[in-house]
Amino acid sequence: MRNITEQIILKAVRLKQPTMEKLDTIKRAFLRNNKQIKDIPKKSDLLAVYHKLVKKNKIKTNAVLEKLLTKRAVRTLSGVSIITVLTKPHPCPGKCVYCPDEKAMPKSYISDEPAAARALQLAFDPYEQIVRRIDALQKNGHPTDKIELIVKGGTWNAYPLNYQYWFIVRCFQAANMSLRAKRSNPMGSPRPLGSRDDIVKLKKDLIVEQKKNEKAKHRIIGLTLETRPDFVNEKTVWQMREQGCTRVELGAQTIDDKILKTIKRGHNAQGIKNAMQMLKLYGFKVDLHLMPQLPGSTPAKDLKMMKEIFDNPDYRPDMIKIYPCTVVKNSELYTWLKKGKYKPYSDKKLLETLIAFKTTVPRYVRISRLIRDIPSHHIEAGNKMTNLRQVIQTEMAKRGLKCNCLRCREVGHQAGLQSTDYGLQTKKQALSFLRKQESIGRLSWISAVVYTRLTGAGMTTEQIPYNKNISLFVDKYEASGGKEYFLSFEDERRNIVFAFCRLRIDKNGLFPAFIRELHTYGQSLAIKLKSSKAVKNKKNDNEVQHTGFGKQLVAMSEKICKDNNIDTLAVISGVGVKGYYKKLGFKENQTYLVKKL
Repeated sequence: MRNITEQIILKAVRLKQPTMEKLDTIKRAFLRNNKQIKDIPKKSDLLAVYHKLVKKNKIKTNAVLEKLLTKRAVRTLSGVSIITVLTKPHPCPGKCVYCPDEKAMPKSYISDEPAAARALQLAFDPYEQIVRRIDALQKNGHPTDKIELIVKGGTWNAYPLNYQYWFIVRCFQAANMSLRAKRSNPMGSPRPLGSRDDIVKLKKDLIVEQKKNEKAKHRIIGLTLETRPDFVNEKTVWQMREQGCTRVELGAQTIDDKILKTIKRGHNAQGIKNAMQMLKLYGFKVDLHLMPQLPGSTPAKDLKMMKEIFDNPDYRPDMIKIYPCTVVKNSELYTWLKKGKYKPYSDKKLLETLIAFKTTVPRYVRISRLIRDIPSHHIEAGNKMTNLRQVIQTEMAKRGLKCNCLRCREVGHQAGLQSTDYGLQTKKQALSFLRKQESIGRLSWISAVVYTRLTGAGMTTEQIPYNKNISLFVDKYEASGGKEYFLSFEDERRNIVFAFCRLRIDKNGLFPAFIRELHTYGQSLAIKLKSSKAVKNKKNDNEVQHTGFGKQLVAMSEKICKDNNIDTLAVISGVGVKGYYKKLGFKENQTYLVKKL
């Protein structure tokens, strides 16, 4: 089998333009000529052999072939691998009627959801969960040097404090261990929730592991925790920051007080506003969970909610997750369904509601999810379409509509290029254009949808031309008591985002100015220097352009601060990217990085 696999790779690298169809043709030919071979080599097997041949200098690297062999390559187009881990089951402070309640799972999770199933199999040990995911990602060709870690499992701040710190220590230990040592499992079996681990020692252990992670092979560049608005206060926020958290998923579901009471949520809309302001005061990104078709709601009420979320400066989150309410067994809502007290929308009404959602989202917002990964056989009523996002996008394209959210415009992930915008009428013309744009980013395909109007939601925009194809855009808006700046490098028509930065100015905050997020999309976006000679000789710094969009966005953030008479700029940084900011003159200050301007 190995010999056949190697032969397939050797033949594939000779292809001028490798495609999946051509690769499959090669594999089938080998099968026909080798009757003793019963199974076609998997992508992971082919990829492993490909890397060995490259390492031995038997073949040259082939980026196109490498991408074809990478399973679900779209997941890591930004150069960052997302790893999700689950906490142990623990009593939830909420009594929400829609949440399933499996004894073996954290509340709201079902045992055969993909991430939940893995966690259950591994006894919810964060170390084992991370190790297994890193191994799986590497085998399928994904980079694992940068990890965005997402911790799920109910209300994080409701868990015992020593369990929280123990859990995060285990996460960093897993990321810090070398591949050869992964199986050593340094802290033994998982701690029971009632254990009395010394919190002081755990905090010291965490500091040690976080320091190691700054230069580790698998750096945790972002950590997401999820909680409820009524569990957000100065104490819990600071604890999350000590643990390395950079983003908080905040379960709001709705901002209608009457509906919140109906579903037994346990907090009101004012509680959501207060929590968002507190989180932003400390520099966190906020990912707000919204749930259309709740009991007591209607499509009209859902659309009113969506408009309010972005029109009202007390809200305006950075990201949203849209989870249409579904009915599963082991939930109170299932009883309501059987008694006729609840009826979800029709598929048509839900689809229209979500299309309206997507066409009203401001440019600075990312729609990170549209459905939960609940297997359809568990759903008694509500949406059962597992490809709901694709269905929505297809229908929007038919109507000439376009979503302007950040996810739909990021380069290499979702096509943002309009062929008509650039006078490209044929596929040949489009491909020619793409080849010419290799210096500014790789685009995956041409979209046929048209550009739609954006509701601004109190936003003002400044456009600063950068070069022939790219401009720096600065969107300004009020949010949670502060002034937000969304800085982004985009094409002139704002269809493609190459890099962005979230800057917040709030003189009442922990620091007067925060960079809350900085992101560039992959290695392909590096900018050529104006004068490589100047760089080499370290002469005339003014003539030398920054080596990437990220540095330029930081420089622009510093300029905005100075224009607002602010002499201190802080960064809420993931542990694994602290080194990047230190090179730009930032110094550690408690859990943040700070620079005097």
